[in-house]
Amino acid sequence: MRKSYLRGTWLILFCAILFVLLSIGVTKSFYDDRTKSAEVQYKEGKQFQKSSGYTFIKVETLEELDITDDSLSADQKFYMVQHEHGFVMLKASKEDVKKLIQSNDIPNEKLIDLKDKDIYSPVNAIFERGRKGRKNISPELKGKFKNAAEHSLIIRTRVSDIIKEIGKKNSVDDYSSKLREKPFTSQFYLTVPGKGYYIATYGMEVLILLVTFFLIISVIKNIRKNKAEYEELFIKYPEAERDLDILVREAKYINKKLKALIYKDALILYGKGFNFQLLSGFSKVTFDRETRKGRVVSYIAHFYNNFETDEKVKVCSNYKNSREDIDELGKILKETFGKTVIYNC
Repeated sequence: MRKSYLRGTWLILFCAILFVLLSIGVTKSFYDDRTKSAEVQYKEGKQFQKSSGYTFIKVETLEELDITDDSLSADQKFYMVQHEHGFVMLKASKEDVKKLIQSNDIPNEKLIDLKDKDIYSPVNAIFERGRKGRKNISPELKGKFKNAAEHSLIIRTRVSDIIKEIGKKNSVDDYSSKLREKPFTSQFYLTVPGKGYYIATYGMEVLILLVTFFLIISVIKNIRKNKAEYEELFIKYPEAERDLDILVREAKYINKKLKALIYKDALILYGKGFNFQLLSGFSKVTFDRETRKGRVVSYIAHFYNNFETDEKVKVCSNYKNSREDIDELGKILKETFGKTVIYNC
């Protein structure tokens, strides 16, 4: 047997490390959003079609469209947006448009040319299919997007510019290749992040930091508990400090699958952590099971101590024949050492 203060803590430690790394990334992202301009973040690579979700675009032209759909609220419309890398739909209200173009003065024209203004704005990309296969863009709406693109003034202007640039005598492949440099994408649309989006984002960041904090606290707590249990063992049985394997060699009872043994007058559980219980220290033990979604995931022993506070200890995770091993341990404690044993599992 090897002494380990991390016994029963490896999974929590692994999760804690993952969440620490995640927290560092979240904190950096939060810091960048608060300290760096949209233009700087865009030029650093956080661009629409290069990163998903919350990202940035350089707005060049905006065209109001006549698309009608049940997904639109009373103050929303769909717009065709020309950005640095192509064309995409925008679902927005007038207030959203003001935020996008960074102006309270919206022209009455259906076409808003912004090429000379160098406007970089945050957007949220809504994909055709969301979580769990949810459809954000129905086939009917996608068809409306494609139909609107065929009649879009800014896309027609783009086609005209290509013809002027490469001439009329070039092949169809030449035109297609040039069009693909700035394509129209219909598998997602953009929205302008509002207060609700930022509140949810900040809430998620706070949650990740809290989970990280409590995981670290749990790891520290488990290490301290294991250390205290080992120290208690070594005080009672000094020979075990020099040779921990003596517990296994001279055990009165041992179940290696359950990772439970009885050495002299002590019960030792070394599966989910390290726990040292003097047999004279408790008169009753109750075995319970821990379930998750109707499935047994682990077994817990509740020791009713004579002189100290009662203690609950996780004995083992559920495995094949684990209940039989629990029954065997309970039988030994009851018949050999006269303990009251109760099963709630």
